[in-house]
Amino acid sequence: MCKKRLFTTLLILIVCSFLAGCQINAASNPSEEKKSDTGNEDVSMEKLTNEDKVVTINGMVYTYADLKFFELMSKVEIELNRLQDQQSLTGKELEDKLKYWDEQIKYHDNYNVNLSKMIEQNSMYLLAEEKGLKVDEQVLQKKIDDFTQKVDQAELAKKLIEASSSDEYNTQLNTYFKQRVLTEEIYNILKEDVKKENPDAAEQEISYLTDKKYEELYMSQMESLNLTIETP
Repeated sequence: MCKKRLFTTLLILIVCSFLAGCQINAASNPSEEKKSDTGNEDVSMEKLTNEDKVVTINGMVYTYADLKFFELMSKVEIELNRLQDQQSLTGKELEDKLKYWDEQIKYHDNYNVNLSKMIEQNSMYLLAEEKGLKVDEQVLQKKIDDFTQKVDQAELAKKLIEASSSDEYNTQLNTYFKQRVLTEEIYNILKEDVKKENPDAAEQEISYLTDKKYEELYMSQMESLNLTIETP
């Protein structure tokens, strides 16, 4: 699935452009609202607590604790990718990749980046449920087991998790991967459709067309949701 920085940036722009059609709870003046709606502006999180609402999707409230969990998972996966590169690359290529992963860690300090990713996964999970897609429990458990095993072998990833609340982490892990499995299933269904429509296309073109279909589907899903984004 397209999870690169370019696509995440697109999601941020979608969220920010969608704000005009959302119900925004803001106690600030217009100039402050404009600043908080800018995708490239980070949000001050000093005054936020775990219980503070950040977004409501079709009546389901997501808090700052939920947002921090998405930030944690993104950074853990970055550290897993870093370790994989350290084990397989050398020299300048490794140096460039390590620099890239450092940039990605900083990138995921951004409130809007994490909010966009959380909205995407939860929104597409709702779509999967609407379409009647179900999670295979064995597939789900294998996904979690594989992830846990990789984390155990990655010191930096393990430290990130240890620094978080173990109760919250364990509670949210199953739900996170359930949503992720179904979101990936939607993407894979779209990819199979693209292959049928373009039997002679190269893999790179298949990926491009699938990403485009996924983005269009996500935009359509966003427009169908009752979405309230809170202004921190």
